Amino acid sequence: MVTGVVGERGQITIPKDIRKRLGIRPKSPVVMEITPQGLLIHPTVTVKINSFSDEFIEEITAKDMLKPREREKILGKWKK
Repeated sequence: MVTGVVGERGQITIPKDIRKRLGIRPKSPVVMEITPQGLLIHPTVTVKINSFSDEFIEEITAKDMLKPREREKILGKWKK
């Protein structure tokens, strides 16, 4: 067990050996949740999500070589 101190701004320093073991680097995202045992902090992964405007979708579909049914099938998945 490792102990730490909460600073005046509510910050806690995770010791270097624990960060290294968990692969936590500066600016790494972590999840914090309250459990019956206390506070659980663990690394997480973020995924960038792109949002496309209808105009952009129309522009790229106008340039493609897909058959109309193929295009509708693909766009149907993206617009859901």
